Order: sequence, then C-alpha cells, then structure tokens
Amino acid sequence: MALVTGAAGGIGSAVSAALLSERCRVAMVDIDGAALSAVRGRLEEGARSIGAEVHGVVADVTTEGGARRAVEGTTDRFGRLDVLVNVVGGSRPGRDVTETELADWEGMLRYNLTSTFLMCRSAMPSLAAAGAGAVVNVSSGAGVRGMRRNPGYCAAKAGVIGLTKALAIDHADSGVRVNAVAPGPVLTPLMRRNRSPEEIEAMGRLALVGRVADPGEVAAAVVFLASDAASYVTGQTVEVDGGVRGGV
Repeated sequence: MALVTGAAGGIGSAVSAALLSERCRVAMVDIDGAALSAVRGRLEEGARSIGAEVHGVVADVTTEGGARRAVEGTTDRFGRLDVLVNVVGGSRPGRDVTETELADWEGMLRYNLTSTFLMCRSAMPSLAAAGAGAVVNVSSGAGVRGMRRNPGYCAAKAGVIGLTKALAIDHADSGVRVNAVAPGPVLTPLMRRNRSPEEIEAMGRLALVGRVADPGEVAAAVVFLASDAASYVTGQTVEVDGGVRGGV
C-alpha cells in the first residue's frame, strides 16, 4: 500500500503508474481535485486489469490538516501504509537572494520542504506499524549542485536531502528505510508548457546522455528504492540526472 503526493503532476503520475504496474494499491494525493480525477481515471482501468487498486485523496499537504487527511484517507481505504513517496514541489527561478521577498522564500520552503516534513511526521507511525516501511523523497539536482537565480528552491531541496538522512537515522530501528531521488531536468507537461523546444534541447545537452529525462525514468528509481530490492539502502540520495555537468 503506497501513498504518492503531487500525484496529478508529471513525476507524481508516473510514480503512481509505476507502482500500480507492480500491483500495488496506491493512494494518489493532490490539491487539484479535477486534475487528480483525470489522471486517476486514466490509470484505473489498467490497474484493475492486473489486480492493483488506485484511490484518490484531495489534500493540501503543505498544511498539518492536509497531511493528516492524506494519511488517514489512505489507511482508512487500505488498512495500512507501506510506502510514502513525497513528490510535491516546484520551482520559480529568476531571482537572486537580493531580489527574493521573505514571503516567496517562506512559500518555497513550505512547498518543497515543509510538505515533506509534515507528510513524514503524519505517516511515520503507520509506516513503523507495517514493520518494513519505505519513504522516498523527491529532492532535485538543484539541491545537490545549486542552480542560478533560485535560492529558495535550492535551499529547500538541499533540506530534503538533510531531512532524508535524519529520518533514516531516527527510524531505522522501526524498520523504516528513507531515501531520496534528485532528478535533473524532467520532460513533464509543465516543462513542455513553460519551455521552448530549443530551451529543452539546451538543457538536455548539459547531461552526458544528451537529453532531459522522461518522468518514467525518475519513477523507476523511486520504485526501486521503495521495493525490497533496496532493502540494504537507506539514508541515500540517488541522482537521476543523466550525468549533468555543473550547475544549471
């Protein structure tokens, strides 16, 4: 039984689809009810055909109440929680630290880091009760290498990496493994809307493999870290960036 936040977005929907393909029961959580319903509808028929199950929960996981609602909606439906995947996050580049308002800084931290903290805090008792739970947090290459004119996002995603290590240490005795992935540029629907083909091609050239990632490639790393195949992996951040060279 798995819970995926940001499930209506590009990486979140890909992670949900990948977990369902492994016959998981998946609770997809998102603040956008209409988008969530559309994505869930696309996945539902295929899930049923292989014995998987998909459930939708509308919640704002940047709030304490929303995080509780997400976890309770999952455990009420499935009876337990084995895997938590924190995908919620986003970036608004274009300003350096002197141009960043305090409200924008705090909003970026809440969206990318506090949401992960709140979900882990709400879910940890249920994960520990399972005896062998797994958490996978989505950080970013920006949290590893930095990024131009995006200080709040870089700080928040670096914080996700630090939080991941702290949680892995604190909850190992409960049998809960905690890891993170740090994607480079990913060809999500949002990127297609906000970037020109020329910009996307230029970002791809920064990677050794010569292209940006497909969301499914990030999802594959998440599923591995959530699975028993990664039973000896905890406290780690896996960079899924095609070998990006330098900051972007």
